[in-house]
Amino acid sequence: MTGMIRLHKWQLDEKRRDMAELERMKADLLQNLTDLQNELIREQQKVSESPVVNIGYAAYAQQVMARRVNIVNSMLEIDVSIENMKDQVAEAFKELKKYEVIEQRQLQEELADYNRRQQIEQDELAINMHRQRQKSG
Repeated sequence: MTGMIRLHKWQLDEKRRDMAELERMKADLLQNLTDLQNELIREQQKVSESPVVNIGYAAYAQQVMARRVNIVNSMLEIDVSIENMKDQVAEAFKELKKYEVIEQRQLQEELADYNRRQQIEQDELAINMHRQRQKSG
């Protein structure tokens, strides 16, 4: 049973690591989105401060919007993956707990059996001692 518990703990840990990786990816994408927004603001300030009309800005802004859409879509996909991974982690945890409960019950039964055997041995010893006293007495 201990081997099964170790296996399920390893599987649960693996799923938790996968989930942490997904959350790191989402955080990275969020940082990319923030960086992109800050870059866009800086470019807008440059354009507004410049006396020369920048015809390339429109293409740049369009590119930024496309990148933003891609990042947001990636974040949405990762959100779905995170939700799925949460379900998998919960299922793996449930499986682990099932085996731990089974092992705990087995240990309790083994302890109860051991205690019964000890009590039987003590009872037999007491009976034998009592018989010997009666024979010698």
